[in-house]
Amino acid sequence: MTTNWTLYEAITILNGRRVRRHDLAVNLLNIAQDSAVIADASDYERQALEISRGHADKRWSVVDCANFGCIRERHRAMALSFDRDFAQAQAEFGFAVLGAGAS
Repeated sequence: MTTNWTLYEAITILNGRRVRRHDLAVNLLNIAQDSAVIADASDYERQALEISRGHADKRWSVVDCANFGCIRERHRAMALSFDRDFAQAQAEFGFAVLGAGAS
């Protein structure tokens, strides 16, 4: 499961100036559309903005905050992330981090 905003971020990174792998971006999009549950992050936008406002001491992106809201609302136990912001948020939002972002 992922959110559309997270999928768009990943596609942008793969298709961007540093990586320049449009083929990988298209493959990721196809795989996600064929096999993943993609939640509409707009459903979590209000929560994302509230989470962001409430954590002035953090540098969490609004996209990350939407994911935290999605994880909390859907009662997910784990998140795969390479983002250390997820390690900071895991206790508060009730999930464990898998991946390089784990603490």
